[in-house]
Amino acid sequence: MKNHSCHPQGRLARYTKQSLWALLLISLSQPVLAKRLYDVELIVFKRNQDPASVEESWPAQIDMGSVSRATPVTNNSALQNAGLTPLPRSQWQLTNAYNKLSNHAGFTPMVHVAWRQDDSGRAALPLLRVSAGKDYRDRFNPDGTPVTAQSTSSSKSNTESDGGQAWDEQALETTPPRQPLYELDGTLRVYVQHYLFVEADMVLREPSERRALVEDVVNMPLQTTDAQQGAASKTDNVQVAGLEKVKKQYHIERFLQPYAFTHKRRMRSGEIHYLDNPMMGMIIQVRKAN
Repeated sequence: MKNHSCHPQGRLARYTKQSLWALLLISLSQPVLAKRLYDVELIVFKRNQDPASVEESWPAQIDMGSVSRATPVTNNSALQNAGLTPLPRSQWQLTNAYNKLSNHAGFTPMVHVAWRQDDSGRAALPLLRVSAGKDYRDRFNPDGTPVTAQSTSSSKSNTESDGGQAWDEQALETTPPRQPLYELDGTLRVYVQHYLFVEADMVLREPSERRALVEDVVNMPLQTTDAQQGAASKTDNVQVAGLEKVKKQYHIERFLQPYAFTHKRRMRSGEIHYLDNPMMGMIIQVRKAN
């Protein structure tokens, strides 16, 4: 006689399968947790003072390769393409601070911008480029030395042949165009890693003066007697025919001095943070979006 009763293992399997389907339906019906949004407002300014009066050891210059690849913070279209939302001026909250800097003889505000971003980590958020002020590319080289007539003419790669002018195509290919050399340039990144962080790596460039070494070489021939010449011919020693006397001289030349601005700061949302050095400063606030 057959036993038509269900096995306990079969009932358990059906119950487990139904439970898994129920949990799946519940998880699909729950709303996805949205990322927290923050509004970031930034002011960068310089101090109006003589660079020669600043006595400080400045670190190395910024990496211009990473700067050129960063997203311009003052370009709204670029910010949107990078996943950030530029904020209208009606939502800015540091306008009073900017106006006070503008009305003070000791400061010159250079950048004031605001945008909205999420609470992603450092690797997920874009590196932003902060640049403003004069473009010194026609007056100075990237290393700060002045542009001379020789360095300017080297960018014009034309040679004369057969009484006419012919372009040196190889020279044109190997000579890149001069890149902008802004008075203020660098990068900024705001991200969340358990806490809010801001990283700033900028440089302020100011024309200055420095002493440049010039070497005057004066030939001073040696006076040798016939006896000395004869002795020299009998030995393997080499007789020096002349000496060069070097007199060190200096001249003053114009120089584009870089003043690095490198900071990393942990923040709380809503707080206004002030970062500076003797040549420039930054005011930043990161607040929760409404």
